[in-house]
Amino acid sequence: MYTSLRSFLGLAYHDDRRAYPALLIALGLLVAALPASSFAQGFGVYEQGTCTMARAGATVASACGDGSSLYFNPANLAGTEGFTASVGATLIDAQGEFAYDYTNRAPYTGVEVNLQNDPIPVPHGYFTYGLTDRLGLGLGLYVPYGLETNWPTELPNGQYFDGAFEGFENRVQAIYVQPTVAYQVTPRLRVGGGPILAIASVQLNQIQDLSQTGIPGTPLTFGQLGVPFHTAFSRAELEGNNDLGFGANVGATFQATERLNIAARFMTPITVSFDGEAQFTQIPTGLTVPTDLTQGGQVLLPAGTPIDGLLQTQFSGDGSLTTQGVETELTFPFQLVGGISFQATDKLLLLADYQFTGWSAFDKIPLEFEKLGDQTREEGYESTHAIRFGADYDVLPQLAVRAGYLYNTSAAPDEVVTPLLPEAARNQFTVGLGWHPTETLEIGVAYQLLLQNDRRGRVRGALPGEAVTTDLNQGLYSFGANLFGTTLTLHL
Repeated sequence: MYTSLRSFLGLAYHDDRRAYPALLIALGLLVAALPASSFAQGFGVYEQGTCTMARAGATVASACGDGSSLYFNPANLAGTEGFTASVGATLIDAQGEFAYDYTNRAPYTGVEVNLQNDPIPVPHGYFTYGLTDRLGLGLGLYVPYGLETNWPTELPNGQYFDGAFEGFENRVQAIYVQPTVAYQVTPRLRVGGGPILAIASVQLNQIQDLSQTGIPGTPLTFGQLGVPFHTAFSRAELEGNNDLGFGANVGATFQATERLNIAARFMTPITVSFDGEAQFTQIPTGLTVPTDLTQGGQVLLPAGTPIDGLLQTQFSGDGSLTTQGVETELTFPFQLVGGISFQATDKLLLLADYQFTGWSAFDKIPLEFEKLGDQTREEGYESTHAIRFGADYDVLPQLAVRAGYLYNTSAAPDEVVTPLLPEAARNQFTVGLGWHPTETLEIGVAYQLLLQNDRRGRVRGALPGEAVTTDLNQGLYSFGANLFGTTLTLHL
């Protein structure tokens, strides 16, 4: 019964005490500004610092000097001088749409449904201190994984959008807190790393389909009474907040020559178990039983019986659709990054990275409802590859210009491109500036253009006994985004 629910889910040490108040204020503002979530490849967000963002993320072999190496390669904190506090944010302005195939919506001119995301700020903060000329310490707060997709529940003609039955307001977020130690082992080799505390939240909303719902007291579904597919009768919301997971981030950098660095970084996967709550709100249908429903010559439901009344008991008392506990878990994937940096001239630095992200860990979403039992959503994500190229040029001693290019493959296989995450392969172009108005202050800005390939996908789940294949795909997803970053760095 209620088979449609199976598609649900669809800090640094410093001996100058004057720095402490500023550090505490910065930490407080950073945590207060943390967004509901954001949207990127898989649901990864790599724009965790303006300098690195302007280089298209190519930075594993050469630090930016703003403390962002806490995330991008902890080894590069070795040799840090003094105290550095860096706080900033990236604003993600995403646009997207789903266009039905011409044969799926009358009058066969294609119906377009637009994504309704507001611009999303994604903050970052890093605090580092060079304890000695070989030992560096730090603390970082950043959001490497997040997802937000907001779709309308209704089409302009008042009909429910099919995608709302898969999910219409979806948010997943993981805030990573990482203390870090880095050490210069030899004149050429640096290593570093630290544990990660992941603080994760999830909120997912979905319209429930009456046609797939069982008729109380009978073995039939309402669809067998003639109720149309995708008839809305309930809004379901799953929410789990501030659950914890643990992992680590480690890296190493080797100076091969005076101009060439080679480096690698590994961030472990982190699994977070959510102990949340599921709420259900009844949506009136105004429908009635069309004909007498009989069994063994006995009338179980006479024609004209209001269906909303039959369902009402499920939303009260001990009904199956009352507020209840739900448990699930998500695994945020590992990241393996290798790269080089080459000091081509005294002013020009060239960088290249390769990144492998273990999205295959996002395979199934188990759901354990207190009253509705155990269910599983199949995702079957695939691990992804990304290549990043960046350049950093010192126009003046106080001014650097940066640019980069990024290409990444998609994580979602063809059969699970849904409203939850309609992603595809992407090309991205970046530019930015770093300005030192004084010796202690640096201001960075960056812009990133995200161009995603159009990709066919679906806006409905499989019916009972129906396989999840590309035969369910009903139209084309289009997506793009403009990203704007700024970071303020203080060197003491």
